[in-house]
Amino acid sequence: MNNPGLPADVNKFMDDIGRHVKLSGCLVWQEKAKIKEAMMDYRDHWSRPLVTPEALREKCLQIGMREDETRLVMDWLNKTQNGGILIPKRRIGLKWPE
Repeated sequence: MNNPGLPADVNKFMDDIGRHVKLSGCLVWQEKAKIKEAMMDYRDHWSRPLVTPEALREKCLQIGMREDETRLVMDWLNKTQNGGILIPKRRIGLKWPE
């Protein structure tokens, strides 16, 4: 599902998260760790001019995240864009989409 408000790589990454959300029925810890890891390791891809909170919120809901899960991701985006640090429960060894 394409979201024109997001860069192609972020859109593709979130689609992958969405496939896992649909399989498990929720945002499990592994997917939370992937999102945190992506936001830290590829911070420039999540920067304010590229990813707006509105576009990411729309994408989260589009891929099947619940409202509370979406709020959590929005908090992480806000923290990332303001220079904060996110610590995943465990590093997954994320491979970023090209």
